[in-house]
Amino acid sequence: MKQRFFFLVFMVTGLILPGQDVLLLGQQVDSLASTPDSMPVPRSVPLAGTGTLVTDGDSLAPPAAPVIAGFAVLGNRVTQPETILREVTLHVGDTINLEEIEFAKSRIYSLGLFNRVEITWPPMDSTILLIEVDERWYLYPVPMFGIVDRNWDHWYYGIGVKHENFRGRNEKIFAGFVLGYNPWVSLSYSNPWIFGDDQLFTQTGFAWSRVENKSMQSRGEGPNFDEIHYSVSQMLGKRLDPFRSVWLYGAYNYLEVSENRTGRTINDMGIDRYLTVGFGASHDTRNLAEYPTSGIYGSIYVAKKGFGIGAVDMMSYHADVRVYKPLYKDLSLALRAFTRLSSGPAIPNYEHHFFGFSERIRGHFFEELEGENAGGAFIELRIPIVPRLYVTVPEVPIRQFATWKLGLYAAIFGDIGTVWDKDERPEFADMPRGYGAGLHFLLPYGIVLRIDRAWNESRRGEWIIDVGVAF
Repeated sequence: MKQRFFFLVFMVTGLILPGQDVLLLGQQVDSLASTPDSMPVPRSVPLAGTGTLVTDGDSLAPPAAPVIAGFAVLGNRVTQPETILREVTLHVGDTINLEEIEFAKSRIYSLGLFNRVEITWPPMDSTILLIEVDERWYLYPVPMFGIVDRNWDHWYYGIGVKHENFRGRNEKIFAGFVLGYNPWVSLSYSNPWIFGDDQLFTQTGFAWSRVENKSMQSRGEGPNFDEIHYSVSQMLGKRLDPFRSVWLYGAYNYLEVSENRTGRTINDMGIDRYLTVGFGASHDTRNLAEYPTSGIYGSIYVAKKGFGIGAVDMMSYHADVRVYKPLYKDLSLALRAFTRLSSGPAIPNYEHHFFGFSERIRGHFFEELEGENAGGAFIELRIPIVPRLYVTVPEVPIRQFATWKLGLYAAIFGDIGTVWDKDERPEFADMPRGYGAGLHFLLPYGIVLRIDRAWNESRRGEWIIDVGVAF
């Protein structure tokens, strides 16, 4: 409240708070007097070390509708203001738009850096948007436990060290390992904004994992086996605007099977080594990544695997489109269609596509399907019962864990999908499909717990308890 009081005094009186520095962006101090009225000079005034006010100077005549004269970010003890402001699509000179304000709140929250985001403004013709955030903890040991491929019989547990907001710029550093089902070790670093105005991003990673084979074709009649994976990867991309990005991806992959048999690897020795070089692009206007109710998400990815090294020789193509259409207030319709295709003379079984693991068809949730290609379509009506709200729990002693975001939605859904090999053609009448309804609990830290009841085309029912949004 004290920060807001001083801020409003500054706006009304035009005074500079004692002891504060005035930074002129793009102009020298001695050139201010000669700046034409048609070219307002932006100013940056630090506010008690917690944020930044950006304004475009004095208006000659107040407009009829509220106009944004600048932005102030408050509560960001660690996060750099530009990390927050680059998620806001409104600009100085735009009029206040409630839909754009709500969208900006959702985009900032989707960064995963804050427990709470609020945007307000003083009731003036020319006004300042006040963006207030409640930061989460960023550097902490991470006890890890969960289920693999949405299977409650396959648990993992481990520990890691994570920094979610290195240097206050949303850079992420992680090192950790898990035991149990499909153990792994991972080291990674990602930076969503490098080289300033060039708006490039990068991600570097090393991973080792021991994964139980999914392919029934590789398993055959005998007991199952494990795949031992090593990979070193590098991605470099460019953010074209707040919604669109393109990237290049490269990786060196090493795979060895625990028990070698014909067909389990392309190389007869039971070890495949190959390079992956790929290109991808995405478009994302979703309001909330954890449980979207408006916006569009689309991505494409093309990769060459076996780039002159090893016996693997194939192309991989991915496309995924998701549309979230608000119908009335928080009631929304969600649609998704995706396909994953493979081609080439040497496609290993471990590069096949599957349903029954990370991808599922409700109604056939526990059935495993395997093929060189896969595709599916999904529809879900999301009905708010308790719209998303913030709850502060004063009994929690650690401030960063005392603010919870909660909600409850009902859903009605329908799924269809199938797999096929390159010498086959899928038939719509034979595709597995299902429908049903459920309750979706929106829990703190972006966790979604779903309880669904689904039926297949033969009206056989099944209960589903799952974690995470369906799409």
